[in-house]
Order: sequence, then C-alpha cells, then structure tokens
Amino acid sequence: MMKNFKKYTLIACSLFTLAACDLEIDITNPGLITEEKPDRPQAGETITYRAQVWVEKNDMKELYGGERLFRQNLEALFRNTTTFWNESTNKFDYRFEWAMGEGDDNLVIYDIKSGVKSQAEYNVYKDKAYGTLNTEKYDFVLFLALRCTKGGLSCGGGGASKQSVVQAYFEEGHDIFAKKWPEKGTYSDLGHEYGHVRGAQDLYQYMIPAENNPVSHVAYDYPKCNMGTGYQEWSDYCSAIFNHNAQYKQITADMTRSTYPKQMLVRITKDGKPVQRATVNFWGSRATFRDIYAEPGNSPYMKKKTDANGEFTINDIYRMFIPDYNNTPNLPPKSPVDEFPFSRWYCFVVEVELDGGQTKCVWLSDLDIVPEYLDGGQQEPYVFEIQL
Repeated sequence: MMKNFKKYTLIACSLFTLAACDLEIDITNPGLITEEKPDRPQAGETITYRAQVWVEKNDMKELYGGERLFRQNLEALFRNTTTFWNESTNKFDYRFEWAMGEGDDNLVIYDIKSGVKSQAEYNVYKDKAYGTLNTEKYDFVLFLALRCTKGGLSCGGGGASKQSVVQAYFEEGHDIFAKKWPEKGTYSDLGHEYGHVRGAQDLYQYMIPAENNPVSHVAYDYPKCNMGTGYQEWSDYCSAIFNHNAQYKQITADMTRSTYPKQMLVRITKDGKPVQRATVNFWGSRATFRDIYAEPGNSPYMKKKTDANGEFTINDIYRMFIPDYNNTPNLPPKSPVDEFPFSRWYCFVVEVELDGGQTKCVWLSDLDIVPEYLDGGQQEPYVFEIQL
C-alpha cells in the first residue's frame, strides 16, 4: 500500500544577479560503485573532510608573511568555515568539520613568479591538482590563486583519485583572511563551494522568475540556502544530501543517482477520482538561463498519457533530471552555443491538458523529491499526485 505521497494543489496556467560558481562534475557517465560501502556514522558524530591546500610561493610570502603565518591563518579560516556550516540553520544528523589534512604535503607550494599573474599561469598548476591524491590523508583539494588578473570561485570534480578541486582565484588586494564568522567572507564563500564537494547543486539556478516561465507564468518558490539563495541557512535538500553522503569522502555520479528514487508514479485525480487518458507535458528548466525551455516551436521534454487508473510510471528519475544527452530527444542544443548548461534539468513545469484547450500546471523539483525520498517521507515508487 502506498502512503505518505506528495499532493500538489494546482496553479492555473495563464497565457539577481548572483556571482556564479560552477559545479563541473561529469554526470553523463555514472559508472559503477566499486568501493566497499563505509559504515554509517552515528548520529551526532563529527565527520571531518580534509583538504590538501595549494598556494603560490610568492603570493604566500608577499601577501601573508610566509609559510608559518599563512598556516596559522589557514587553520583559522577552516575553523570559521566549520562554524558557518554547523551554525547555519540545518537538519544535519552530524557535525561537519573542514580542516587541513595532517600529511607532510598538506600545503603544496608552487612557484610561478612575483606579482600579479594570469589565470592561464595559475591554471598550469591547477590542472596538476587534479592528479593523484593520497585519499588516506586528504579528501579534496583547495587550490588558491591569490593574485590573479580575474577572480572567481568554482568546484570541479573528476580528479584522478575522484577528488573534487575547489578553485579559488582572487584579484590583487583581496584579503582572504579578513572576515570572520558571522560576517560574510572568503570562509563562507568557500563553505558554499564545499557544498558542491559534498554533492549539492547551486540553488540560484532554480531562481526562475515568472517572466522566464512561458508555460504557467508563475515563478518558482525556491528555498533559502547557503547554496546561493540565502545566508546562514541550509535547505532541507542540502541537509538531506549531506547526511546521505556523510560517510563517503569523494562524491561520484553513481552516488548522486542514489539520492533519487528509481521510479515515479504520476497520478492525476479530480474530486478524488482518477482522470483517464489525460495528456501530461513536462517542460524543463535550465541553468544560467534560469528559464523554462518552452519557446515557440519547442516540444515538451516528455509527453505522457494516464491509463485507466489515471496514472503512469516514469522509470529512472535520475535520468529524467540528468539525461543521457546523445540518446534523449527534445533537449536543447549544445552547439554552436551551449543552450543546455551542465546537461541537466533543474525542475519542471508539469502541464496537464484539459478539455476546451485549457491547462493546469504544477512545479516538480528535485529540491522536493530528494529530501522526501532520503528522509523516508516517500519510498518506491515516489508518488506525485496532481489534483485537478
């Protein structure tokens, strides 16, 4: 017997600019889990994620007084990030700690030249940070470029040892140690990037205004979160992801798949009765554009029809949101201009076609699906009921 399924009240269809950070993880080839599954931590346990830090020799000396002082400031930076993570409103099962690893090579000092350097010069060493990492000592890499011609923070996956690399480029004059909790600063910006290290998406990609939704003309009601839509607050989505992934020190695409239910049962009802042979369209939202991809001439990403019970099943919800690009129809083009950034959908407007040419619409988002599934509010199949 199915229970605890989600019901959605219908919305009738009527005819900020944030500093972007990129999560660059290969989600097109999930592969197989080959490692032995680690033991689940005890509730309340401290889980530590250990960084190997890379810094340019002249930056460290000229800006921060040399290695000894730099190490002291780094330790304080990690402590502030740990505070930011755990003192932000959350539903964590554990305490999460961010720290430098304790290996002899926990601070990798590379040498370019004195003064300001180009991103290309730094990138020579950034690329090396994706090489083999001793995961007995370290869980991820923090790559610092402290005197760059262009600043920006991002998180890349796919290191040789499956590590993520947080890429932190700063322009001349920026003091990475200046701000401390609770004031916003580099430590909290890095805390956001560490959310990517632990498997979370940028929530600002879900900030879809009504004018960017040509299907229902309704804005998406996104949650506040440290992943780009708020400060000192973790969404239920992030809390669920971090709890689920806690014991795994490197996050891979097959683990991302495990955060989604395998099947979804979509049910259309009216006055408690099934609506038979109803046509249901799924229109997806895109990163960067922050819109519903439904320009004139575009077909819905998916078109389904309910059976005699007013239902239909969607298999592989992971692939529904993160499709196999080369084998899935009705996707935005990737060239000559990339109109499908990160090759995934973020949420959907689900449109039910009614008699007389009218429609009814609801939002369907993995920001709801993932925490409901991981926290036990929904089991298999995930039931998505649309009440007309």
